[in-house]
Amino acid sequence: MRKIFIGMLVAVIIVVSGCSKDSHNDKQADNKQQSTNKQKNNKYQSKIDEILSIQQKTHQDMVKSSDKVNPEFKKERVNRYVYNDGKLIIISYPLYKGNNKLFYAAYEYKNDKIYYKRGFNAKAYVEQHKPDYKDIKVK
Repeated sequence: MRKIFIGMLVAVIIVVSGCSKDSHNDKQADNKQQSTNKQKNNKYQSKIDEILSIQQKTHQDMVKSSDKVNPEFKKERVNRYVYNDGKLIIISYPLYKGNNKLFYAAYEYKNDKIYYKRGFNAKAYVEQHKPDYKDIKVK
């Protein structure tokens, strides 16, 4: 009798744990699908990803030269603005430790190459022009 009871208990535990994992996996699949749909709707995502990769490397160089710079570049805290059908992309993010002031960087696509726009007032450009696409993560 004891063996039957233990066997039934094990069977119930297996069924219950299996059902709860399916529910969890379904939620993860739904979240992943929503994220994928958002990226598919953004035709500029590959260009933005390229620029974020470049900026991440640049940020690491800035960290080495100043102890005031945030040690990590967090892509999820970067605002993205796209202009001229993807030819101009501006990003902004909090650069310095303990300071929420945004640092702006502008990149231009010319002949499938990316150029950083030095001496360009990206903040003023964002304020004065309507973007084709924007994704605000930080204010």
